[in-house]
Amino acid sequence: MTRPRASQKAQSGTLYINGSTYRRVPIFRQHEACKIFLRALEAYRHKCELRVFAFAVMPDHYHLLLEIPPDRRLLDFLRDFKSLVGKQILDWIRQSERYELLRRFALPRKGARHKDARYCVLQYNAYVKALHSPRALRQKLAYIHVNPVRERLAESPEAYLYSSARAYGGKGLSLVKIDRLELPYL
Repeated sequence: MTRPRASQKAQSGTLYINGSTYRRVPIFRQHEACKIFLRALEAYRHKCELRVFAFAVMPDHYHLLLEIPPDRRLLDFLRDFKSLVGKQILDWIRQSERYELLRRFALPRKGARHKDARYCVLQYNAYVKALHSPRALRQKLAYIHVNPVRERLAESPEAYLYSSARAYGGKGLSLVKIDRLELPYL
């Protein structure tokens, strides 16, 4: 069974988004790549008037829990956000002369048109799920924050630098302003 594309899912409201890097290349093991991703998320938080409830940037994928206003489109946000992140990461790779990384993001040559993309950093498809209940929100929030611990990237959720768990646990600020969820108990 194939995953539904973002275009087949909810376009606004509270959404859980899970996306990956092209070919699952673990580019987010590099601190600079994580910073690029989070700076872009903060910029788009302002630009698209998003509410960012949670995030985690893992070595080869990411999780987002956000609210997209009704007058905005998820597809526009994802297209523009992933394009910006990809361009900035490719620029960083070129500037640091890490050409072995650049080759890992190269697309197979299909057309000879000049405008065709030559590289892809973030995978085109993303898994998107609309969340409607406090229980679903709580479950996804916990999943996002515990993911780095399950993957043995940190001892505790708050110890992982590239997650919103630090803001929820009072361990400091993140590069992205968090709109904390205050969920009632079920």
